Amino acid sequence: MIRAMIRLAACLLALLWATAATAQSLDVEALARQPGTTVTKKEDKSGDVTELSRAGVTITITSGGWTSMDRSGKAVWCLRDMAVGIQLTTDFCYPGEFVPLSRMLGEFIESADRFIVANNPYPITKQALEQNIAQRRAKAVAGLKAAGVPPAQNRICQQRRDDDVLPLAAELEKTRRELQHALAVPRWPARNPCD
Repeated sequence: MIRAMIRLAACLLALLWATAATAQSLDVEALARQPGTTVTKKEDKSGDVTELSRAGVTITITSGGWTSMDRSGKAVWCLRDMAVGIQLTTDFCYPGEFVPLSRMLGEFIESADRFIVANNPYPITKQALEQNIAQRRAKAVAGLKAAGVPPAQNRICQQRRDDDVLPLAAELEKTRRELQHALAVPRWPARNPCD
C-alpha cells in the first residue's frame, strides 16, 4: 500500500526535493563522524562527489547540492510529505468521511516529525515542519476555493480519493503497520526513492 502511495507522488516530490536539498548545506565532517558512517569520494564529469552512507541511506553531495536515497524504499521524509497530502485530501475534500484514516495519518506525521528532528542531517525544528504543513494547508484551501466546485466534485479530490484515500482506508491497519515500520530504524530521513 505504501508503495502505491509513493509511486503516485514520485515525479512531483523529486522536483521538490532537488530544490530543497540544495537549499541546506551539510556539515560533512560531523556526519562522517556518526557511528557506522562510511565516506566515499570520487570524481565524475560534474566534479567532486562525496557519498556518505549509514543505515541504508546514502547522501550524495556534488557542487550542485545534495540528495539522499534510502535503499530500503522507506524514505521517511518522502512518506511524511505524502501522508500530509493525503490527510489534507481527507480533511478538505471529504470532511468527516475518512476520520480513522486522517487520524492514523496525523499520528504518523507526528511520529515522522519527531524522527526527522532527531535524525536529520542538518538541524531542523518541529516548528519548521509544522509551518510546512500550514503552508500546504493554506495552498490546498486556496486551490479548492479557486476550483469553484464543491470539494468532493473537484477533479483532483476525486482522483486522490480513488488513487490514495480509498485503498489506504480499506487497509488501514496494514498501512499503519507499514508506516510504523518505516520509523523503526534510526537513520537519516531520506527524501528518495519515491517509486
